[in-house]
Amino acid sequence: MSIHAPPSNYMLRNMSEVTIPDHVSCFPQTIGWKVVAAILIVVALYYVIQSIRLWWNNRYRREAMALMTVMQASINSTRLPLDIFEVMKAVLVYLNPQKANAFGEKFLTDLDEYRSPQTTLFNDDLGQKWMRSLVQKQYPLSKQELSALMTLCQQWLVEHAELHLKTNGGQNVV
Repeated sequence: MSIHAPPSNYMLRNMSEVTIPDHVSCFPQTIGWKVVAAILIVVALYYVIQSIRLWWNNRYRREAMALMTVMQASINSTRLPLDIFEVMKAVLVYLNPQKANAFGEKFLTDLDEYRSPQTTLFNDDLGQKWMRSLVQKQYPLSKQELSALMTLCQQWLVEHAELHLKTNGGQNVV
């Protein structure tokens, strides 16, 4: 580093040097702006946490949809109705472990409890045929019925709403 020396030229002797302005801070100088910045940071952090929580809580949907997409490629498989049932049963048990023993009409009704208002019902002719095809192999579902069932299940996985828990004396009741 060199030390700054005054100019040696006699013509520049009486000239004054240009002063360098002070460094401008990137942070707010007043308390009001600091409060606003703190509030904005807290709000942004809240929304990030909510987004991560929503993403984490919906991981079962993504996994089930991925399985359904893989199964859709094997629409000709005789095992497909059972595979669909296993995926839907796993999702239902994840949502409410007390529904682990549900089968048949009870299973279809339980799925309908979680449906959104615009979703088609499971407990109808297609659902009944689906349950019958699981138990009695002489009543297989046609390709059209399997396709409709896959569409219905995928729609349910995307749109179903979780039941809100009601509190009854400190105990959660569905």
